[in-house]
Amino acid sequence: MNPADELRILIGDGGITEDAVRSITGITTEKLRSFLNQAQSGMVVADPEKMEVLSTDESMRLSILVAQLTAGFQIDDDERLTAILESLTLECGLTVPNIARLTGLEIEDLESGLHDPASVPIEKKYALALRSSYVINAVGLARTR
Repeated sequence: MNPADELRILIGDGGITEDAVRSITGITTEKLRSFLNQAQSGMVVADPEKMEVLSTDESMRLSILVAQLTAGFQIDDDERLTAILESLTLECGLTVPNIARLTGLEIEDLESGLHDPASVPIEKKYALALRSSYVINAVGLARTR
């Protein structure tokens, strides 16, 4: 299934609205509607010249959003926590002590979250998840676009 079909399903099922997609991506109403309509199975476009086309960047961002909102929630929460912490250490270059200092979490809890999240008590896992998600969001906002 292509991203347009998946996005139509998400919108149709009430998982997200067109307004939310526009707010999240910054893609104009016209481009978003053209994307949703032109890719619809079997649709004949009366005047393809009037259709707004997504840029490569917009198409990529929209595809990533759709993938995250559809397939992303099938990932186990412990795996997701480990992936967030691995992203902070491997991709962003933060050390576990850096993350501990930034988040106020214990180094031992962060190490457990990286290597054996099932062993972390739920209260600590909650703090690990929230605070590491906050840091990963801050990193994402700081990256070049």
